[in-house]
Amino acid sequence: MECQYCKKILQTKSSLNSHQTKTKYCLKLQGKETTGFFKCDYCKKTYVKKGHLHDHLKICTYNSAYVQTLRQELLDYKQEIAVLRQKVESLEKDKESWINHSQTLAKNPRKTTNIHTTLNLSVFNKSEEDIKQLVENNYNKEYLIEGQKGVARFTHSHVLKTGPNQLPMYTITDKTRGNGKYKTSNSEVVIDNGMQGLTKKLHPSIKNKAINIAIIEDAMNNQDVYEGYQDVFKMDDDNSVFREEMIRLAEVGGVIS
Repeated sequence: MECQYCKKILQTKSSLNSHQTKTKYCLKLQGKETTGFFKCDYCKKTYVKKGHLHDHLKICTYNSAYVQTLRQELLDYKQEIAVLRQKVESLEKDKESWINHSQTLAKNPRKTTNIHTTLNLSVFNKSEEDIKQLVENNYNKEYLIEGQKGVARFTHSHVLKTGPNQLPMYTITDKTRGNGKYKTSNSEVVIDNGMQGLTKKLHPSIKNKAINIAIIEDAMNNQDVYEGYQDVFKMDDDNSVFREEMIRLAEVGGVIS
């Protein structure tokens, strides 16, 4: 049987039909689309016959073990990028929250009492700007990694440190509750319940410096920095770890000097 388009001789009617619907050069003579019906998933080449596709898959360079390894690595990288994006979003939310809450009042307000007797304390004379400068110059990655404990160590070593012949600026009055006391003038003393007043003085500057350290140290890829960062952030709501470390650092008699 002769193909009316390309004049090829076929033995049966079924082979003629197959030839006229699947042979590329014959389809081209018919003015029909010659794109194959079977596509290689790796290189996207198309074939008219399934058997031809199977033969191609055995030699397709895009189907090699090396290429498959690269494909898997690419998938792994995409998953890792997705995880990192989530961490970045979390970090940005924390940063925004820190900025928005930097002026939040402590849960337990400070109580101020006028006194006429001398308390064995020097006046807490560190201004907001003084503390900010101390933090900028001395608070570092090592303090941040230790979280609230690091804040306590920094406070003990830099903010509350006085000279050898000077009275301390802060005293712990109740170790069980974590209460303290400090003077704002020679005639005024602050009863600092839960060390909330001390926390309020330190936290804004500490938070801002911690943000910068977290960015520089790539906190989303540094677990120690990230965990310390989270612990410092929650001091506004829960400063218990800070209080415990301050108490541990206190000298005999409950005074920090």
